[in-house]
Amino acid sequence: MKWLSPFVFVALLLTPLAIAQDEREYGPEFREAGDALMCQCGCGATISSCSMEHCHSAEPIREEIWDRLQKGESVASIVETFKNRYGLVILSAPPASGFHLTAWVVPFVALLIGVFITRGVLRSWRRQTGPAETVTPLSDAQRARIEDELRDLS
Repeated sequence: MKWLSPFVFVALLLTPLAIAQDEREYGPEFREAGDALMCQCGCGATISSCSMEHCHSAEPIREEIWDRLQKGESVASIVETFKNRYGLVILSAPPASGFHLTAWVVPFVALLIGVFITRGVLRSWRRQTGPAETVTPLSDAQRARIEDELRDLS
């Protein structure tokens, strides 16, 4: 057990360095810029969340984002730079202007249309079944007949 203590000591010394490195990469501005850009390797993740080891797309973009942030560039200008370089395919969300606004509006319109269609179908089913029939109570003669028939069965 005595040989374990130096390893624990070294691990405790290196932990703050690992935490500091994560803060460098995952600061709020870095995260915002990385979340606004899609990885171009085909994984379908954002630059911040691409988990492919040594990704040929995410790693250089992360480094460039970090360098630009260190120079004091804003997140908006960094995203704009990448948009100009790669086109709209680099953006994780379509712009909310012009024709691209349809990508934001169409899902809600489709949902609303679906609600109205479902409502209409349910109403038509309700009309086909008609109103619920009222149950009339059995008369004493009917009740006696049923009891006689049940006795005859046993």
